[in-house]
Amino acid sequence: GGASLAAPAATAAGAAAVTVSSGPAAADPAVGAAVGATDRAITSAAAAAGVASGAVPSGMPCGDTKACLALVDAFLVRQPRSSHGAPGGAGLVQTFGHTPPGGGGSCGPLCELRPQCEGSECRFDPYDNAVAAIYLATRGKVEAARKILDALTHLLYPEQGQLELLRAAYSTTGSVLDWSIDTGNNAWVGMAFAHFAAASGEPCYSAISKAILDSLVSQTQCADELGGFMGKMPRQRGTYRSTEHNIDMYALGKMLGDAKVQAQASKFVSGMWWNSSQAYGTGTLGRGQCDARVPPSAPMAADTQFWNLLAGVDPVPGRKRASAEKALRSTGQGGLLVEDQDALGDGARLLGVLFTSAGKGAQWENTASAVMGVGEFNALYAGGSPIGERVADTMRAALLHQLSEYGAVLGSVRGGNFAAWERDKHGGSDTGLGWVYLRYPHTAATAWTGLALLKANPFAPPARPVPSPA
Repeated sequence: GGASLAAPAATAAGAAAVTVSSGPAAADPAVGAAVGATDRAITSAAAAAGVASGAVPSGMPCGDTKACLALVDAFLVRQPRSSHGAPGGAGLVQTFGHTPPGGGGSCGPLCELRPQCEGSECRFDPYDNAVAAIYLATRGKVEAARKILDALTHLLYPEQGQLELLRAAYSTTGSVLDWSIDTGNNAWVGMAFAHFAAASGEPCYSAISKAILDSLVSQTQCADELGGFMGKMPRQRGTYRSTEHNIDMYALGKMLGDAKVQAQASKFVSGMWWNSSQAYGTGTLGRGQCDARVPPSAPMAADTQFWNLLAGVDPVPGRKRASAEKALRSTGQGGLLVEDQDALGDGARLLGVLFTSAGKGAQWENTASAVMGVGEFNALYAGGSPIGERVADTMRAALLHQLSEYGAVLGSVRGGNFAAWERDKHGGSDTGLGWVYLRYPHTAATAWTGLALLKANPFAPPARPVPSPA
């Protein structure tokens, strides 16, 4: 499993809290000395200004693991549910929650956030719900997970026996808000059904997982030397190949014992290693079916680096180490680490990772997966030379601080609204890929934090066997 969030965060001796940046140990020995310790590959630095401006306190803000998990549970219970006619009171969990104190700030029209998404246009994303269902199933809350999966089943089978892969987002009434049919989102839903089948022992749910995988393979598989699966459907639209989507396909194939899917996905992910940048590329271009061309340059994506650590797709440990060390540098040194101040909350300075190197502002769902990915690497591959432990501790503290402060983990702690982002990319946390996360409680970020608290790697096969499909 991934790193435990129960471990206390390290702080500089005599300081109540620290502000952390990161980079190679030789980059700034004076700053490194302020912390008093370094990782073997990553330096964690304490900035004196951080203490004065309200940095993250050490330890575990929500008290202990049990208390933190209770906050995750309570968030998922109070989140609005869709009402699209699924049987037995089943419903999807709304993707974003009620605006936290401080909203988007007080700058006028560029800061105004709706108090809560209301009406039929609220997003209910299958991906967020898959992460939440995996958390709940692993947590032992089988019936709560069942309600989510039964709602997803209702969307997957609008007509009995006829599987239709899921769109990217739905409204509260079940109408489609985002018509994209993405390989990764559907693979995550397949993973959720596999986890639930293992937790409940009910083979009908593993049958749905297998049906999703079979449909994805038939519509997206590429037969060239690069291998892998395309990113979108239907097939005539799915021209590009995404590294992240192939990581998801590898994990689903592994859960269901499909060695061919694993080999196909692993081949592609390994082929996306860029030795020149010491990182995994995001994928190929999309100008023809199974386009094998890669862009001459592309931003480094957090999920592509850290989810690979969790899923174990690329079998070369040296590349895993190099990509993690690259990602765990500060943005000024070509990495993804960034510090945001929750100026609209208690002023805490929070260390996280960008969504991509082209983005702005920490994205907390990926930060939780980074914490888990570092723990996974150090447990399996470090060989006595761990990476990023102090950085992971500080990111862990940032997640738990939000959970304690807001009862959830936010999409972003940065102020501003969509209009501010559209104007100059200063509203919320920009992904660098054409969308933004605003200062709302976020289902995926909160559920990912819960998984880290449980030390439950969502990409790993469940602890109990997945029953054979009915």
